[in-house]
Formats: sequence, structure tokens, C-alpha cells
Amino acid sequence: MTNYLSIIVAAALVNNLILIQLFGVSSLFYSTRRLPQAIEFALFNFVVLLLSSVVNLSIYRFLLLPLHLEFFRLVVFVATSALLTTLFLHVTAKRFPFSTRQQGLLLFLTGGNSAVLGAALLSSTSVLALSENIAYSFGAALGYSLMIVGFSALRIRLQFADIPAPFRGSAIQLITAGLVAISLLGFAGLA
Repeated sequence: MTNYLSIIVAAALVNNLILIQLFGVSSLFYSTRRLPQAIEFALFNFVVLLLSSVVNLSIYRFLLLPLHLEFFRLVVFVATSALLTTLFLHVTAKRFPFSTRQQGLLLFLTGGNSAVLGAALLSSTSVLALSENIAYSFGAALGYSLMIVGFSALRIRLQFADIPAPFRGSAIQLITAGLVAISLLGFAGLA
């Protein structure tokens, strides 16, 4: 149990997809303008990232590897992620039509998000067992979602902060992202 917890903490904090692995950085800055939208986006991406990682890993280990078709993994991962995103978006649109219209294209592009594909690629090259890879996928999805929501709250706070003129806007956001990335490395001893 502690091994799985260690893998989840390592994937969520120490090897964070956004700030350490640099997958999905664009969504960090684009999707975090308003907190309610950021929470919805983070939850949607959590589910898609977790499902996509697990399904892609299963396809890779149980279909592509035995057939010696490893070189097709990127094409298969993109297609699978896009299909899962479309299916989940369809389910979400029925239950939350206003939210889906409001997020629009951002949710649809989740299937091709570099964080979704990066997590699947990292899982496929890992030597971890299947259950440990599922824990890694959960931790990666959790870390991605936490960064989206946390950075959204931070951006709201930065709007009202007394910041010198040259550092306002994107500059302070990039500096803040760098400081958060450095602070995440402090969790390296926990994992």
C-alpha cells in the first residue's frame, strides 16, 4: 500500500506533468482564467487522462507488444485518447450542457493534449507493473488537476496584488510557475 501511495505522490508532485515534465503547459495558462471553469476543466481532464492512460497502456502491453507493433503506439494513443475524449464529452454534454457549451473547444482538444499523450507514453515506457502504472496514472491525473485549479486560484490572487509594472501579466505568471515548479522538487524526498 505504501508503494502505491509513494507512486501517486511521486507522479502528482515530484514528476508533475505540467511543471516538471512540461506536458500541457499551454492548458495551465489558457484554462485558468476563471476558477469555476478551471475546476470543470481539471475534473474533465482528470477523468480523460486517467482513462486514456490505463486504456492506452493496456492496448500497448496486451496488443501492440505481443504483435511487435510498438512503433504504432503514438498513432494508437492519439486515436484512443481522441475517442475517449469524444465519448466522455458526449456523456458530459448530456448531463451538463451549459458547462460544455461554455468550455467549448477546450474540452474537445483534451484528447490531443500533450499531458494526456505524455502520460500514456510515460506509462508505456515504464517498467512498473500494471497495477503500479494505474497508480502512476492516477497520480499524474491528480497532479495535473491540482496544478490547473491551484494556478487558477493563484492567477486570481495575482490580479489584485501590488506588482511592479514590468512584472504584471504573463511575466509574473511565468515567474510564479517557475517558483511552484522548484517547490515541487522539494517533495522528492517523500517519494
